[in-house]
Amino acid sequence: MPGAGGGPLGGDWVSGERVFGPPAGTFDADWLVPVVREAVPDASHERVREAVVRVWAVLREEAAFRGCAPADVPLDVVGSRLGSSDQPADRVDEAALTAVRAAVRAYGVR
Repeated sequence: MPGAGGGPLGGDWVSGERVFGPPAGTFDADWLVPVVREAVPDASHERVREAVVRVWAVLREEAAFRGCAPADVPLDVVGSRLGSSDQPADRVDEAALTAVRAAVRAYGVR
């Protein structure tokens, strides 16, 4: 099934599992790509997927460093790590951060 830009939406959209969310406790970057592309429709599938994977990696690293769950990592910490010291995170990164954080909280992903 093609996405808005002609690229794949990603994942298995017939089993029903991804319609409601990934299995409890797991992280599935492809499941979040359509959510982020809805917020930033001009972004390519590949760019969005890369942003989702990077946000998840930063959340996990910060959670391990702080000794907390990924859902408890402060958003400003992740946002500052996604951008450089003089350049804030872009729209795709911000949308990916919002989507990943919501999924982490909703599905108990660790």
